Amino acid sequence: MRIKDLASLSGTTVRTIRYYHQLGLLAVPDADTTWRAYGFAHLTRLMRIRWLVESGVPLAEVPHMLRPPGSPDERGMVIEDLDAVLASIDDKIAVLTTQRARVETLLDRVSTHGRLSPLPWPVVRVYAALLERPLSPGLREAMSRERDLLELACYRGAVPAEVTALLDAASEDDLDELARLWEACHLLAETSGPRLPAPVREEVDELVRRTVDFAERLDPDAAHRLLLRAADLDRPAVRAAVDLAYPSPVYREFVRRLTATARQESRA
Repeated sequence: MRIKDLASLSGTTVRTIRYYHQLGLLAVPDADTTWRAYGFAHLTRLMRIRWLVESGVPLAEVPHMLRPPGSPDERGMVIEDLDAVLASIDDKIAVLTTQRARVETLLDRVSTHGRLSPLPWPVVRVYAALLERPLSPGLREAMSRERDLLELACYRGAVPAEVTALLDAASEDDLDELARLWEACHLLAETSGPRLPAPVREEVDELVRRTVDFAERLDPDAAHRLLLRAADLDRPAVRAAVDLAYPSPVYREFVRRLTATARQESRA
């Protein structure tokens, strides 16, 4: 056989066969006049190489698997290598399973709401409902920015399950109240300067209290657990992301006061 015939019979390419020659996996036949003649032995060895590679065996492990193990030690080496290949395949299956589930979720989100998002469905539903309301441009931008901040956390796997539990429990009336809280905070942000006087800080404290009360009415247990976790907002990396998402001093003060409330709750 010529090399192109060998490639056709084995279901591979001439380039792959030459690569196997370079690796020493497949012997190069002697030249027969002007071209090299491949025989049955080349075909069977090539098919065995392809079978091992397509089974997931790395090329580096193929050579000692091409011959029958001649001793218990050689057999143990082959078993050990195959165990490693099996573990690698299991890892890939786990990754692909996760990826498939994500793509299914994204397909459902974009089919239903026209938006690709990694956020859990209750969170997507609540923000979609809030943004459908007649909002001022500034408030709409603030809500969208917070949703994007949650997406950022979701990419890092850092969205607590308690957030989903709280928003999943929210009714239409609850969403109306949540929108009013947002409006109050946004109005305060628009009417305040870069420095917050004591009366504005007191209003922020009142907004924090109303927000915590609102969460506790939705799901007391989830609200308590979430408040305990809110202390994580005080980490430098998280503070940097929050500052990017919330340029307004009022919003930043709201997060700071919420963090302080969380620390008090954790010490109680």
